[in-house]
Amino acid sequence: MKATFVPWTSTYAVPEDADVVVNATSVGFGDADALVDLDPDSLRTGIVVADVVVAPPHTALLRAAAVRGSRTLDGLGMLVGQGALAVRHWTGVEPDREVMRAAAARALGL
Repeated sequence: MKATFVPWTSTYAVPEDADVVVNATSVGFGDADALVDLDPDSLRTGIVVADVVVAPPHTALLRAAAVRGSRTLDGLGMLVGQGALAVRHWTGVEPDREVMRAAAARALGL
């Protein structure tokens, strides 16, 4: 598998051969309408679009991707996944991720 780092220096158009786009910035945190400087029309069906922003869980980027048929992964899911792995490593217990997600959502006021 090949990965390519591309710095965002202007409005970014996702290349046709891209399979995954990850927003690892804080753009959208606390502002459901903020969108990273990305051309939403370059998103398409079949691509995976992930956003590390936890709140709101449905960022402008993820909404734009979903409308275009992309598979989306939200930051809350990533946070819960990281927490579940930590619990398992520290305690040997496999936690219920749905319970963790519901608790995290409540704690974040979502």
